[in-house]
Amino acid sequence: MVASVATATELTKPRLVADLNPGQNGSGLTGFFVWDGKVWFIAASDQSGKTVSLFTSDGTTAGTRRIKDFPWQERGSIFENPFVFENHLYFQGPNAALGKGSRVWVTDGTEAGTRPISEDGKDVCDEYKPVLVGDRLVLSLHGDYDGHGLVSLNLHTGVTEPLAVPFDGWEDQTDVAMLKGNLLRLDLDGRAFWSIDGTPAGLKKLVLPGLPTFHNDDGLNQLVSLPNGVLMLPKGQLKSPLELWHTDGKTVTQLAALWPDNPASQLWFGRVGDVGMMLASDRTRRCVLWSSDGTAAESKTLLDSDPYKDADFSFPRTPHPSPVVAGGRLYFLMDDGRHGLELWCSDGTQSGTHLVTDIALGDEDAEIFKLHPMADGRVLFQRKNANADTDIWISDGTEAGSRRLASLKRWTDVVAVLKGMILLVSDNDQVGRELYALDVPALAVPAKLKGP
Repeated sequence: MVASVATATELTKPRLVADLNPGQNGSGLTGFFVWDGKVWFIAASDQSGKTVSLFTSDGTTAGTRRIKDFPWQERGSIFENPFVFENHLYFQGPNAALGKGSRVWVTDGTEAGTRPISEDGKDVCDEYKPVLVGDRLVLSLHGDYDGHGLVSLNLHTGVTEPLAVPFDGWEDQTDVAMLKGNLLRLDLDGRAFWSIDGTPAGLKKLVLPGLPTFHNDDGLNQLVSLPNGVLMLPKGQLKSPLELWHTDGKTVTQLAALWPDNPASQLWFGRVGDVGMMLASDRTRRCVLWSSDGTAAESKTLLDSDPYKDADFSFPRTPHPSPVVAGGRLYFLMDDGRHGLELWCSDGTQSGTHLVTDIALGDEDAEIFKLHPMADGRVLFQRKNANADTDIWISDGTEAGSRRLASLKRWTDVVAVLKGMILLVSDNDQVGRELYALDVPALAVPAKLKGP
């Protein structure tokens, strides 16, 4: 059995990378982002808690550096929504002038090179994620503007251009997708779209005959971009059935009505490869997985597991981890009635949808509580073991390629994966909650996963 082989494997111990906030208080590390072979994050750097700092680390003590200090502010962003554009790292950072809100920053890894990109200061945005359209960031503004406004920030020049100020076309929670190179965003009333190319002339209200009414659904994706258009779940998890729609920007088509007899308590909707996938589960552990390429003919059920029928049975009280996409597969938890709640994966086809491995043998649950996608297409996951501590596993989506890497103390969390090591945040009585590294030679990419 895979589980017994993994248990017999000699496991390594984590090492402390750095005590960033000396003493027992810990550093409050957050916002981990991997780029250029290093992890970038925010941590408290003094005992008062009035200063937070941007750090970078390659997983070694010598390679862990404090880049820039930011004064703490009550509202706004410090290091939010990071992304890479033309080999530069951008993020939403603090707005020192107002002491609240955020601005768009860029960093080259030095203190002098970590700065707001806009020279005119008209990029004061809220905490909601800006969207990149070509070389322009579309920003929702509040700040010094009279009401809600939209501007685009040119990342090459650092110049902002008003798109519409004031603008009442949407709330920041409304969903977005890309369609033919343009940003598609739901209108405030959920009955139309706005299309944006990043210029004032390209801001257009797109009214499509037959478009269903959307509802703000607590952060659930309702729009997913595909090569042939946008998949839509207008009702989300609020009502049953789950209606699947599609638009190419000119016409609107209903593709399917899914799960008409059972409203979902948990739902994931996203893209895997060139198809959209929907995963729903309810309190009786029924789990259904669908896929769609944007056509009615290829909108189908991949998996329908109802192991306990209408039994009075529910998911464990521990958080149910969100599915993740890695290597063209969706990894998720499911109970088929024989193996308990275990890790499954799907590539969007019925033949490619299967149990990865039965960790807790028989019908016991594996107690998996976090999934972490890796850049090479594998997945790391954490599970509670029999001693109530944390086991870290790695898998390539097959039973043979799944094994345990380490068994660690309970309050340990995987935050990033670098070459040959896993970075963790863990508690220690002497230094508090700080950054650790686990050196794992097995993280080297297997030959079958390497590219040409």
